[in-house]
Amino acid sequence: MNLKSPTCQYNIWFLAWVAVYIIVLFASVLFIKSQQPTGALLYVMAVLPALPIGGTILVFMNYIDRVDEYLRGLLVKRFITATGLTLFICSAWGFIESNANARHFSLYLVYLLFWGLFGLTRIASRQAS
Repeated sequence: MNLKSPTCQYNIWFLAWVAVYIIVLFASVLFIKSQQPTGALLYVMAVLPALPIGGTILVFMNYIDRVDEYLRGLLVKRFITATGLTLFICSAWGFIESNANARHFSLYLVYLLFWGLFGLTRIASRQAS
């Protein structure tokens, strides 16, 4: 196992950011519930779990930069497809919420939706080839 390979580096850093995410998420939720902060501190504590998500996106972008051109092309195509599908689904759901009183979709779930769709693009790209 080559620890310097792009895939290994991606896995290590991605898992590190996920660990940070879990810790920060639980810490911020517990802090908000126990201390009931207000004002700017409440906003800071509420947004903290999003920062590690940004870290995972940076790790993925770094991974795309480090792989060969063929894999980079496939990943970029899948990333763009998943982004488009995410935008489409979120926009469509927003209209359904506004016009048909559908259940509210929490925006923090968009990240999970995107990566789920990114995974589905792998299946679709395998079917196409």
